[in-house]
Amino acid sequence: EPSKQAGSSPGEVDVLVIGSGPAGLTLATQLAQFPDVTTRVIEQKPGPLQIGQADGVACRSMEMFEAFGFAHKVNAEAYWVNEVTFWRPDEAGAIRRADRIQDVEDDLSEMPHVILNQARVHDFYLEAMRNAPTRLEVEYGSQLTGLVVDADADHPVEATVNDAETIRARYAIGCDGARSTVRRTLGKELTGESARQLWGVMDVLAVTDFPDIRLKCAIQSANEGSVLIIPREGGYMVRFYIELDELHGDERAADRDVSPELLIGKARSILAPYSFEVVEVPWWSAYEIGQRVTDSFDDVAEGERGRRVPRVFIAGDACHTHSPKAGQGMNVSMADAFNLGWKLAAVVRGEAPTSLLDTYTAERHAKAVELIEFDKDMARLFSERPATGDGAAQFQRYFQ
Repeated sequence: EPSKQAGSSPGEVDVLVIGSGPAGLTLATQLAQFPDVTTRVIEQKPGPLQIGQADGVACRSMEMFEAFGFAHKVNAEAYWVNEVTFWRPDEAGAIRRADRIQDVEDDLSEMPHVILNQARVHDFYLEAMRNAPTRLEVEYGSQLTGLVVDADADHPVEATVNDAETIRARYAIGCDGARSTVRRTLGKELTGESARQLWGVMDVLAVTDFPDIRLKCAIQSANEGSVLIIPREGGYMVRFYIELDELHGDERAADRDVSPELLIGKARSILAPYSFEVVEVPWWSAYEIGQRVTDSFDDVAEGERGRRVPRVFIAGDACHTHSPKAGQGMNVSMADAFNLGWKLAAVVRGEAPTSLLDTYTAERHAKAVELIEFDKDMARLFSERPATGDGAAQFQRYFQ
């Protein structure tokens, strides 16, 4: 169903946001605060997200939510991650709790690290947009089918939607995910590791005597692999991230017969000797992860920097992908958009020179590279056969 404003949406806008994931909604919510900035948000999916993929909300993201005025709502519903436990095999090969640490170091932030279904985070954003001065709504069922830039025009970006409507914009931002149409239009590729890791994830209602089922846990078994346990909000459900095998060649996640039964069996073997029975699996998925990043996050070639104004940007998964171990995908994506949003508003409103926009790719590309380097080490340490002594301590230090 198209949004209420779709019928009367302007054909010319200051900013066109493509995609309404965490990055797109962060950007749209920022821009919606300015009555004199015209914005449209298009989304190819038929409606809002119903069930979340990402769910960890870092302290910095909570600080952003505070700026938007809904941090208290997230806090009231979420699971608070106050501590983390580490489990490793003992001499006999049975898993034992090796350590327990506080999750957020002192004085990092006044905000907690929390867990909340991504769809709820989207709900709070959509509500903030709707109540903002411009009453901004997402236009669902709107797929980007063409994008060209005419540098000499007053609204240089021309976007085609559903092969039917043309929108002209001063700036366009692709927040359209890892298979981004906007990134492909710019001729950019995600480059990086060829190793692609298959992961299974499931939210379960479990009956178990594993004592830390309601704590965030990193568990490394002797021979059965590793699992990350993240308790869900509400007090009952738990999410399991389970590492499966590497994918080879053109193989996709769908080519492996991953099922809830397979994931439950894997979790049970990792948690042994504790019992683990699953009553319900409300959500599960299998997906591949490769650590990849694009060379820049806008449409200005290296030799043209400073001579040409960037007009098309990409943010979030459209420009960097990595494993879920660090729990940073959604958080870094929102930070990308937060960085770009105020800059776009300042430039559009004539409060800052267009050169401010060049700082977006410089600052956020460096962050993405830093995250991917961190994630590679994290993934390697997590996947290695559990070490004893110093090796084990190294994984824990890194995690901390």
